[in-house]
Amino acid sequence: MKSNLIFSLVLLVGLVSCTSKKARDFRKEITDKEQIVFKALVDTTGYETEKSQNLIKRNFDEALSSINKEEKFFDSVIKDLSAIPTDNIKDAAPVKTAAINYYKALKDLFILDRLSIEQQKITFTNDIKKVDKASDSILQITRKKLELHTVANARSQDLQKALEIFDKTNHLK
Repeated sequence: MKSNLIFSLVLLVGLVSCTSKKARDFRKEITDKEQIVFKALVDTTGYETEKSQNLIKRNFDEALSSINKEEKFFDSVIKDLSAIPTDNIKDAAPVKTAAINYYKALKDLFILDRLSIEQQKITFTNDIKKVDKASDSILQITRKKLELHTVANARSQDLQKALEIFDKTNHLK
């Protein structure tokens, strides 16, 4: 009887620690993406840095190329997140969904620069009507960008809340 109880306790502890390791690994995989994305965007060789340097040089086509690379990068991050398994990890699915939504919002925000750059390119032409129209478009794009900042911030908060619930449910932190 006593040996059955000890065996049951050892088995239970083993299962709980296994689940906690899965939960820790899942959390790490989700949260590590943030550092990867940050570095890819704003590092000295990051996409945003490259884009800004090209805009300063008025090299609009290369700036647009940076945006294209950035878009592919975000698609890759979203695909990687989508592939993370949530099997048998409590409250993992909401974290995964929140992370995907957050990176989709960031993608929308950063990719909007494509429209802005296309309009900036027009402002360096000699056609006054096109320049005026492009200037107006840039203003509208800037307004849209503010809206997307709000959305990205909301998705970030959703992710943080989902992680808090996940941590509590899985006895992490």
